[in-house]
Amino acid sequence: MQTFELSLDAILARRLLTAHLQPIVSLKRQRVFGVEALARGLSPCTGNGKTIIPPATLFAMADESSSRLALDRLCRETALAAFAALHANDPGLLLHVNLDGSILNDRTVGSGHMLRSARQHGVAPGNVVIEVIESRVDDSQALLRFAEGMREAGFLLALDDVGAGHSNLDRIPLLRPDIIKMDRSLIAGIDQVYHQQVIAASLVKMAARIGALVIAEGVEHEAEVLTLMEIGVELFQGWHFARAAEAANPLPDLSRLMSDTATTFRRHQMAKITARKRLHAMYAGLSSEIAERLGARPPEEFDELLCEALALHPALECLYVLDESGRQSSETVCREPAPRQGRLLYQPARKGADHSLKDYYLPLAAGLSRYTSEPYISLASGSLCQTIAARFEDRDGALRILCMDVVSQT
Repeated sequence: MQTFELSLDAILARRLLTAHLQPIVSLKRQRVFGVEALARGLSPCTGNGKTIIPPATLFAMADESSSRLALDRLCRETALAAFAALHANDPGLLLHVNLDGSILNDRTVGSGHMLRSARQHGVAPGNVVIEVIESRVDDSQALLRFAEGMREAGFLLALDDVGAGHSNLDRIPLLRPDIIKMDRSLIAGIDQVYHQQVIAASLVKMAARIGALVIAEGVEHEAEVLTLMEIGVELFQGWHFARAAEAANPLPDLSRLMSDTATTFRRHQMAKITARKRLHAMYAGLSSEIAERLGARPPEEFDELLCEALALHPALECLYVLDESGRQSSETVCREPAPRQGRLLYQPARKGADHSLKDYYLPLAAGLSRYTSEPYISLASGSLCQTIAARFEDRDGALRILCMDVVSQT
């Protein structure tokens, strides 16, 4: 590997790096939010320093040498130099730079190198986002000191690759990031995979609670963007909008693409809202119809009536009745078992089960006449369902609650 060592030494000595910039867009604000600087090596072996060294090769050289710190610093210096002109023209633009977490130790933390570099290139610290891949951090205490020092100096902090295989959520309260970047592994095909949507939505909700922004990194298809917007993501980076390009080139004009995407999202949402209104109206009528039939018959006949209703209405997955205290007063009547229902985890609740802490019971106990839950994987059927719960009185005047599990159309 001596050739790699010599090549890297030459790259560092001659500062043979260039920065490629990839835009990060805000669809809500309809503007470019920032750019991420991605380092590219220039081969010293060609004589003209023009041949690009692939990033994987460049950083593999550093992994096999003692120059990892020097390369990391040169990458950030190159990024700041490339960003200086953009910063002068648009003081609101943010520069995202990567930091190799493995270089954080007692010797490097507190060196002031980053602040000096920013000042040297006329870039305000508040316009610089330092992206840390926490999975590469070996010293958590050094990471904590680094985060505190950078925050005190005015820099913004981002946690990169969240959702990737080695990301540790316990680093989020440690770093207290301003920005969380969701990894491409969580983004790819998210419009088709419900579990990915739930994880992404949880990250978005958590970020909002701690005052952090979320960037969806690596978006390649409009369907991914629309799903992520529905979940609540505002910031996007990826080939769907623009590839990284040499910093010497002007940033691409993304205004038309952002406007078209926003228009498509509005239409998409309006269509979903209209469809949801129709479904809610249908389910409201259905619950009223079934509740009326139940209210005219004695409780011992509830199971039979629920079976009849299930047979008549294909949209229904399960039916059951609760009493005023939230105790189940009927059996759970379900369709044919789903493939996962044979597993012990997926079993319908039995007569006498306590539902008093369920999301669909508490609002009705407080006086709401009808409640529709968020989508969830039903423990009764193993399917993606929503529960519609509606109050009614039985023929003796006692309060009952009809619960209908329906296949979610979300």
